[in-house]
Amino acid sequence: MASRRQFLGGLAVAAGTLASCRELPATGAGGSTSVDAIPLDATGLEDALVGSSYLGTGGGGSLAEARELIAEDLAAGLTFSMIPVSALSDTDRVACPYGLASLADTSEEMQTKLDAVENPVEVPVQAAFEALEKHIGQKFAGVIMGEIGPLSVAEGLSTAARLGVPALDADTVGRAVPEINQHSVKVAGVPLTPIGAATPFGDTMIVETLGDPTRAEDILRSIAVVSRECGVTDSPITGAQAKQAGTLVTESLSLAQSIGKAVREAKEAGADPIEAARVAGDGYLLFTGTVSDFEWSDEDGFLVGKVTISGTGTFVGQTFETDVKNEHLVARRNGAVIATCPDLVTLSISKPQTVSSIQVTLAAKRSLRSAFAAIHYGAAKRGSLYLARAISDTKSTTFRLRNGSPSFQGHISVYRG
Repeated sequence: MASRRQFLGGLAVAAGTLASCRELPATGAGGSTSVDAIPLDATGLEDALVGSSYLGTGGGGSLAEARELIAEDLAAGLTFSMIPVSALSDTDRVACPYGLASLADTSEEMQTKLDAVENPVEVPVQAAFEALEKHIGQKFAGVIMGEIGPLSVAEGLSTAARLGVPALDADTVGRAVPEINQHSVKVAGVPLTPIGAATPFGDTMIVETLGDPTRAEDILRSIAVVSRECGVTDSPITGAQAKQAGTLVTESLSLAQSIGKAVREAKEAGADPIEAARVAGDGYLLFTGTVSDFEWSDEDGFLVGKVTISGTGTFVGQTFETDVKNEHLVARRNGAVIATCPDLVTLSISKPQTVSSIQVTLAAKRSLRSAFAAIHYGAAKRGSLYLARAISDTKSTTFRLRNGSPSFQGHISVYRG
């Protein structure tokens, strides 16, 4: 559900990059009126963002942007908290805010139109959330994460903090996905409507009903294409509906937090952070190699492509490919499918010396060479969807960008749960 820029920023999880990105300041705490709320301080928030970058399968936005958003909220004195779904009363209402953006770069014409807006909406997601509250006539008791990916999680947490409500320890898919149609509430047979939508131009809309649930993707993405982005809030469900098995993917936010905590503690101990993440998530090795090609195109607002990895170590002479539609969805080894949805596939590098995750990814886009680790997460059945579990990597290699940039040390492995 992210823009091309956001996707490219999350295409590869880089352990070294995670270490070099500006981490959240160790200040601030969360709070909630709920006695069941778990405060989230800066450390807990950082853990959640880092863990969600592993679970995002290349999507869900960039970790750097996620950190920037949460850091701004902490600096503004906002507080954060998380509650389990079980803490909701049956009559409470919760909803799912998220953002949609066009893959295309902002055109000069679009930027001119935005510049002409006297009071542009800075946070369309929050505007959509508030518009839906007003339409329903009831304040929401919490925020459902739209998906698990760094910026997606940050936007959900930020919306909750700005409105003074807790985030639910739950989302609608357990990973990042390309389309709204991959949505647990929809799969459970609960209507996504009414849906609130808002744009940077100050437009607010309510989609009262849908002729078919799949129309949500078509309608809302078309708004994003003509508006640069569209803030959305859907699934205004009751506490009783939220607690029904299969409606939400529960404990996904705390899972991300536990993986992030393992990464942080490994760094502090001088251990391998990606191996720590693998252990925290129970992953299995599928492949090691170096990216040899990355083909992509913009198709109807989606980044669609294929990443090809040439084997190293015990996989010399073999190839590994992932099919991409905003996220890595299918993995093949020597032409045979070895991992596919609902399990998770993530690319990761470790310890790049001078480049950030997005720079490494953009280099790959330009047909330069980078080292990646593709990681496959085993799935644990959660209601009608699956929740991904793990990642990691244990080997390192030296690789060099084709343009003569300095070499970088990196891990390049593929794991299966």
